[in-house]
Amino acid sequence: MYHQPVMLREVLEYLRPVSGVIVDACLGGGGHARSILEAFAASPEGADSRSGCAGRAEPAAHADSQPTGPCRWSRGLLGIDCDTEAIASAGRQLSDFSNMEIVHANYADLPTLVRGLGIRPVTGVLFDFGASLSQFTSGPRGFAIDSDGPIDMRFDQTAPVPTALDWIRRSSEQTLREWFREFGQEPMSGRIARVIHERRRELHTTGDLVRAVRSAVPERFARKALARVFQALRIVTNCEIENIRRGLAGALQVLAPTGRLVALSYHSLEDKEVKQFLRAGRVAGRLRVLTPKPLRPSPEEVAENPRSRSARLRAAEVIS
Repeated sequence: MYHQPVMLREVLEYLRPVSGVIVDACLGGGGHARSILEAFAASPEGADSRSGCAGRAEPAAHADSQPTGPCRWSRGLLGIDCDTEAIASAGRQLSDFSNMEIVHANYADLPTLVRGLGIRPVTGVLFDFGASLSQFTSGPRGFAIDSDGPIDMRFDQTAPVPTALDWIRRSSEQTLREWFREFGQEPMSGRIARVIHERRRELHTTGDLVRAVRSAVPERFARKALARVFQALRIVTNCEIENIRRGLAGALQVLAPTGRLVALSYHSLEDKEVKQFLRAGRVAGRLRVLTPKPLRPSPEEVAENPRSRSARLRAAEVIS
């Protein structure tokens, strides 16, 4: 499996995959998706019946190259991911299911994707935010502080957008400081930004970046500072906060009444966006919040999968 799905029992409990279409907006390797499809198959209605298109484990090249004509689903899953390695892994993981569609796209474009495929009703949307374990370990993509490689950090390696190194070289010291403070919550953001800005033309690999950060902070703080700086650069490179906002808003557009929204967050910035969105939806009379406080993984799950320890799950139901 591409990665171990986090809080799987809780995800299934809140999504209630028994009818309609579930959108796995952060497909990854397909761990959550496989269990959702198995839940569909185990429900009293049994396997999905569809007309209009066949299930496909191969990705569409981009969001603007979807199949023509409506694809009417009564029960199934739409998986979305912008990482082609994740798409390939999920295709293998889910190859024995026919009632699903996988597309290579960004969940920020959720309404356009759903309309283009003619999918209805959407009864659930799952977001599993952040970077996956495979993105830290599958080749030199710039996410890991212990693996020397290009300072890339793009989730979608095919996208013609700036890499993290491009952002570093074109940004001012003040901008870098603001990123490290806001997106990394790094207390020594000023010192780190100054060194990185001074050395920006000398940086070529993540090893160079690691050495620059280490030279700016006391050694006892270096590990945490590196994690925060890499997180901040990854967030900026992939427009993560803006995409979370667009993705959540898009989910509310496509979900049918009584449909469920479930979001897994792994740091406070992500969770804050979800919390504020659900609160605004409740105040506007659009959402019924199902988790007044975020759910956390059980001690047993953390013991089995230590990377789950930072997860927070929030869920809501569409009222209208």
